[in-house]
Amino acid sequence: MSWRLRLMIALRQALDPGRGLSAFLSKVSILGMALAIALLLTVQSVMNGFDREMRERILSLVPHILVTGPPESEEWPVLAGALSQQPEVASVRLFRAMDALLLRGREVFATQLMAMDDDGLGHYAALMEPDLAEMSERDLILGKALAARLGLTIGDAVTFVIPAKAGNRYSSLTVSLRALLSSGTELDETLAMIHRRALPVAASASQGAESIAIELVDVFAASQWRWDVMQMVPSTFRVTDWRATHGNLYSAIQLSRDLIGLILFTVIFVAAFNVVSSLMLVVTDRRKIVAMLMTMGAVRRDIVAIFFLQGAVIGAVGAAIGAGLGWIFAGNTPEAAQLLERFLGIPLLQTDVYPLSFVPVDMRWQDFVSTGAIAIILSILAASIPALRASKLPLADTLSH
Repeated sequence: MSWRLRLMIALRQALDPGRGLSAFLSKVSILGMALAIALLLTVQSVMNGFDREMRERILSLVPHILVTGPPESEEWPVLAGALSQQPEVASVRLFRAMDALLLRGREVFATQLMAMDDDGLGHYAALMEPDLAEMSERDLILGKALAARLGLTIGDAVTFVIPAKAGNRYSSLTVSLRALLSSGTELDETLAMIHRRALPVAASASQGAESIAIELVDVFAASQWRWDVMQMVPSTFRVTDWRATHGNLYSAIQLSRDLIGLILFTVIFVAAFNVVSSLMLVVTDRRKIVAMLMTMGAVRRDIVAIFFLQGAVIGAVGAAIGAGLGWIFAGNTPEAAQLLERFLGIPLLQTDVYPLSFVPVDMRWQDFVSTGAIAIILSILAASIPALRASKLPLADTLSH
């Protein structure tokens, strides 16, 4: 029997438009495989989205390496100049971080105030609403979520009280909210920025801690670069990298992605098991046809090949339909999440709990190809037991009944 004839028989078996048991079982097998693949690809795309946003959004905003030390040190300009000359360093920015109390009417909130120059503020310019061409010493930038929690809008006046390191001295600063930072990340919950020119009015030279934020070309080289930077700074300086603040979060995202992928691949194994049970019933239902084919000249290897091809057709058709459904489901997941939020009246993700305030999606063709290939291979392997059983049917007994 030629391979063309084998394939024609397998296609007729797998895509039988009739209403018999074999047609129903083939449809169930294809549908189960398609739904399993669509679910797997949808969840994979969402987890890929969290991984991408963690690398490209969150880690692009937080310092890859943070050097902190006393503000009165004279090492800061020299250190910043030396680091900016390194080819592995993308950018270097200086800022002053101070613990402060934010006064809003009779309410008091603890926050951390960051004082930056124009270069540092430019790092966040693309995320500001509205855009700021220039910032004065009386302007304030707040994270959008923080401003909403405090009930502040553009133009509102805010007073900060900055305590000194020693004694009962403190400094106060009144600024006006000029822009909101909307990054869609947890940074929106904590960020409060002023221009460095406000420092002589707001605080003495000894208040707060001076810091250098280092952005690397390769974010995953931060651990090695941390040790290199430690050799360049005095012992009184503290050097940390992003893994100290966001490393656990990144590891958790990777672990969740791997575990969910493993669980959902198990769903495909279950769908493949469904192919086994379906084809076993097909063998029972079509035993007379198998016997007739063997009396017409078909040998055992022809019967085995037909069932293997039928398993491959079920896997291929299920993979194609599942990939299409997965593309549709994944592409519409953010809109579905927004509709669910509007229906429930509460946000699904909040930056005070989760790193992002939205559901990200990143569809990768590699996932679609690898998942489809695995589904086809499992379907072919699942057809091995029914194929062997069909090839060993007792010819005489089957024909006599």
